[in-house]
Amino acid sequence: MAKTSILTIILSFGFLAAQAQTEWTLQKCIDHAFQNNIQIQQSQLNLELSEISKQQSVGTMLPSVNASASHGYNWGQTIDPFTNSFATERIRSNSLGANVSLTLFNGFQNMNSVKQSDIDIEARKADLEKQRNDVALNVSNAFLGVLFQEEFVRIAKANLENTDAQVQRISQLVNAGAAPQGNLLEIQAQRAADQASLISAENNLSISYLNLRQLLRIPETDKDSFVISAPSSDLADDMKLPANAESASSNALNNFPEIRSAEADLVGAETNLKIAKGGMSPRLSMSYSYGSGYSGANQLPVGDPTIGFSEIGFVEGSNDVVLTPNFSYDAFETKAFGDQIRDNINSSLFFSLSVPIFNGFSTKSNIERAQVNLASSNLQLESVKLQLEQAIQSAYADALASLNNFQAGQTTVSSAELAMEYATIRFEEGASNIADYTQARVRLDNARADLIRNKYDYIFRVKVIEFYMGQPLTFR
Repeated sequence: MAKTSILTIILSFGFLAAQAQTEWTLQKCIDHAFQNNIQIQQSQLNLELSEISKQQSVGTMLPSVNASASHGYNWGQTIDPFTNSFATERIRSNSLGANVSLTLFNGFQNMNSVKQSDIDIEARKADLEKQRNDVALNVSNAFLGVLFQEEFVRIAKANLENTDAQVQRISQLVNAGAAPQGNLLEIQAQRAADQASLISAENNLSISYLNLRQLLRIPETDKDSFVISAPSSDLADDMKLPANAESASSNALNNFPEIRSAEADLVGAETNLKIAKGGMSPRLSMSYSYGSGYSGANQLPVGDPTIGFSEIGFVEGSNDVVLTPNFSYDAFETKAFGDQIRDNINSSLFFSLSVPIFNGFSTKSNIERAQVNLASSNLQLESVKLQLEQAIQSAYADALASLNNFQAGQTTVSSAELAMEYATIRFEEGASNIADYTQARVRLDNARADLIRNKYDYIFRVKVIEFYMGQPLTFR
């Protein structure tokens, strides 16, 4: 049993370690950035605010319902609102009520406000998508930067291994007396330079990884488990650059989020103009109220009354006295709260019409301001289209130049490799010195560096064109 438990623990740790070393593909990096990027999260919050604003706009078309209650005391002479009699003592009073109000017509401003909220939501969705696109491009560029530096490290290691072999070979010749000590010192100096180049390349690789991790918001504590998955080595050879940029421009101008956002802003500006013009229309509203109340001054007699009579006049002709009965009570009590609430119920219904005549030019200014914003939105849409088309044309020109540089670099590297092989043979046969060998190495290193730079520049440029054409960012 104990052995089984120990084996289970060992296998569990092995599984966790394997998970920790899972390589990150470009798609995984992009998906992680979408979940953790601050700008994307901010765009999502802006979208939520737009949805809340729509909810508020819809609410303006619904009745407004409010309830009220009050409890208070009054000292001194006053007219009780429920008995219409003078009260001079402290009187407690309560009132309960509900009110409903509804705007029946206001120049369709409320309806247009709801439409504008819908338009704003679509614009914020487009902004969120654009932010995702920008993050995807930035992650792809940083991802390629790591691959770029990894190739430099690989070349630096290969150069150091070759130099180590030369150091060993020349050491044997020097020990055998077949080569001067100076040759060994020179090749050892070259080895030191190769070690420095490897250290520099590894540092640059660490910085590239750091840039990518920071872009993905991966903590420094997880850096050892963060390893990217390199695509196929012949990725650049398999890529195809479109014959022209028209297909990319056509797709981007019809589907890219920055275009949709600018178009939504234009429609929103048109709706805002309608809202401003609605301020010139009459406004019709309705309100209904229902309530009741209680007053401590509302007194009811207790017990049987004492009946008396008083003279109020005489009968004409006979002069008989006219009497009227008087009822008096010895005690009174306040009418019950529930009975007063039931008996004092009242309700009212009002309609109100407001016709704007002059309001300090505020409506006129709102309309003119909306017209200027509409013209500005039109110009903004044209500007966004122009900028996007220029960006695509520039990206295609850059991709074409990168392709030419990449193809030329392949030829240069092939020639430099042949020259290096010849220089190595001559150096090993003693037909040339270390300076010739080193010069050939420098030319080869420069050619390889240029090829790597052009290769990944070409890959990124083509991916940008494919992205404008509507294809996903991926390295397969």
